[in-house]
Amino acid sequence: MTDRPASSHLHPAHQGRPELRHWRPDPQWYHPAICSLVVRSSQLLMRGLNQLTFEGRGRWDALFGPDQSSWERQGGRGLLSFSNHVSLFDDPLLISNLGATRYRDVRWIAADHINFFGNKLKGLLFSSGKCVPLIRGGGLEQPGFDFLRERLLKGEWVHIFPEGGRSRRSEGRLQLPLKVGIGRLICEARPVVMPFFHYGMHLVQPIGATLPRVGQRVRVHFGSATTIDEAWWSEHITEAGTEGQWAQATEWASGQLSALERVAHPALSARVEEQNT
Repeated sequence: MTDRPASSHLHPAHQGRPELRHWRPDPQWYHPAICSLVVRSSQLLMRGLNQLTFEGRGRWDALFGPDQSSWERQGGRGLLSFSNHVSLFDDPLLISNLGATRYRDVRWIAADHINFFGNKLKGLLFSSGKCVPLIRGGGLEQPGFDFLRERLLKGEWVHIFPEGGRSRRSEGRLQLPLKVGIGRLICEARPVVMPFFHYGMHLVQPIGATLPRVGQRVRVHFGSATTIDEAWWSEHITEAGTEGQWAQATEWASGQLSALERVAHPALSARVEEQNT
């Protein structure tokens, strides 16, 4: 007998998809407590037991107000941050150290529906962390993308890993091409966009490792915030069709992240220094 719930047990955000039955997007009384525990534990691990440093942190903090705790909604726009992805727990271990730790201000983040919402316990835990399940191989027309777009349109913070999964390249190199989902969110939500590239999380938790390691050094390099307004659109989007626009926005995002990789990744930054000498 298969474990398929009646449609009446599904949340409207599931859009009738039984794969998402363990996702609970509505706030629950216990969500802030669980989220706070995970955030504090992540901060201890990354700041106390590993070394975490930032380049360009001021550009990031400028988005979150004087106390770096709440996304400043510029004209009602949402914030879409994106980064490379090398370990299973880049989020929450890394993202928990980027401010906005009050539950109402914590980011929404896309997560694989099998790894993070495969049973009731996982659903409870990761729903508390404001994770949004994406069905791998389900394309762009699915509930998770719709939900993330709505959050951005309401002026909230969303983070995604546009590689579509953890990079399998050596030394945590960027895995290209990026998935077009980031282009869709950029085009349809017109948010403020902020890229960053991190190096060292593949050493904190290598692929296949059960527990995070300690004594590692992690560096985060922030790019510059970009408002997706009419001026940006006129400069970067020339296609008339929707899918072509998504592709161009994805290509732009890829260029932003690749530029950061050239500066932040030791192997690539050393190569650039050699070429300049």
